[in-house]
Amino acid sequence: MTASGEIGLPIQHNHLLQAAVYDLIEQPGLREFLHQHGFVLGKRRFRLFAFSRLLGRVRVDTAGQQMFFTSPVNLVICSPLTALLQELGNSLLRRGEIRLGNNHLEVEQVGVDDYQVRGRSLTVRMLSPLVTYSTLENNGSRYTYYYSPFEPRFSTLISANLAKKYTIIHGRPAPEEDVRIMPVAVGKRDMKVVQYKGTVIKGWMGTYRLQGDPELLQVALDAGLGSKNSQGFGCCEVVEQPPAAL
Repeated sequence: MTASGEIGLPIQHNHLLQAAVYDLIEQPGLREFLHQHGFVLGKRRFRLFAFSRLLGRVRVDTAGQQMFFTSPVNLVICSPLTALLQELGNSLLRRGEIRLGNNHLEVEQVGVDDYQVRGRSLTVRMLSPLVTYSTLENNGSRYTYYYSPFEPRFSTLISANLAKKYTIIHGRPAPEEDVRIMPVAVGKRDMKVVQYKGTVIKGWMGTYRLQGDPELLQVALDAGLGSKNSQGFGCCEVVEQPPAAL
């Protein structure tokens, strides 16, 4: 995507990216279902799509709390919902532009990557922060605890989240085997604090190794890793996939 000048956005702009994605869904029923309802499983709602941060050259004005991107920029959207991907692609091609805040960006290219998991191990790079959390109580007060990749429960919760997504996508229980997620190249600077509509969310960028059932690994690529995917978290890309066993 390109613009005639710099693309100016507030530092905290996840809500603008999310609004741009929803705006591309022109079918009212589909847009309303995903935005207002989603797929319910237990106490959780899943929209079953994720998107990356805006990818491109950027300079940050910390004092003004602004980010200025230089064209071209890219946005990656992933989903296991074929109807949603077709709707987004058709809208982008038909309009030829996307509105992002006060910016009107020209869409130069729409690409599709139908990546198929072949084995039981993947190395992925996060394109938006990976979030996993628990709601805990302390002296009668509830609070949200965000896990780091170096805590054992981080992998456990992500695996359970993938199993729920699998059940929604396929309509049957997920494989019983847990998915393991291990940090490969993750440092302190990969921890990101994001404000989304007044809520502070902590997530992690970096590179991770996933091991487990190939069908669950496919869910990780298609629907996103961790929680809050439709708010701009958990989108990832494959860095390395070992050859499938003969």
